[in-house]
Amino acid sequence: MRSGEAYDFSLFEDHSDAVQEPLPEEAAVKQDNVIVLPNRAQQKRKKAKLRGHAFRAVASCVVIVLMVGVFSGFVYGQVQLSELAIAVSDANQALSEQESVYTQLQMQNESQQSLSEIEEKATTQLGMSKIDSSRLETVDWNTTDKGQVVQSTDNGFLAKVWSYIQSLFS
Repeated sequence: MRSGEAYDFSLFEDHSDAVQEPLPEEAAVKQDNVIVLPNRAQQKRKKAKLRGHAFRAVASCVVIVLMVGVFSGFVYGQVQLSELAIAVSDANQALSEQESVYTQLQMQNESQQSLSEIEEKATTQLGMSKIDSSRLETVDWNTTDKGQVVQSTDNGFLAKVWSYIQSLFS
C-alpha cells in the first residue's frame, strides 16, 4: 500500500436524496470536445520545413561523401608515397651493392694486369721485343721545297668592276 496517496471518500457516499447543482466554476472548467484543424498556411509551413529538412539531409549526405572521398584520397596518397619510399630505398641498396661489386672487380682487374705482367705476356705469348737502335729508320725531309700561292690574273671586265667595288669598301 502506498502511503503518499490521498483518497476522497465523499465520492463513495450515497447522495441520492440531495441533488447537487453544478457550481458555476466547474461549468467553466469543462472543456469542449471540438478539435481545431490547422489552416492551410500552417500546413504549407510544415511542408516547407519538411522540404528544408530534406534539402539539409541531401546536402549533409553530399558533404559527408565529399569528406570521405577527400580522406580516402589522402590515405591513398600516403600509401603510394610509402610504397615509393620503399622502392627508392630498395633501389639505393641495390645501387650500393652494385657499386661495391664494381669496385671489387676493378681492384681484381688492376691486380691481374700490372705492367710487369703485361710486358711478360707480350714477350712470351706474342713474341714482341723492345725497340733497339738497329731497327730505327730516320726520314729526312727536303728543306728546299717551298709552297707558293699563285694569284689569278684574270683581267676581265667583271673582275675589274669587282676589284673597284672592293677598293671602295676597304
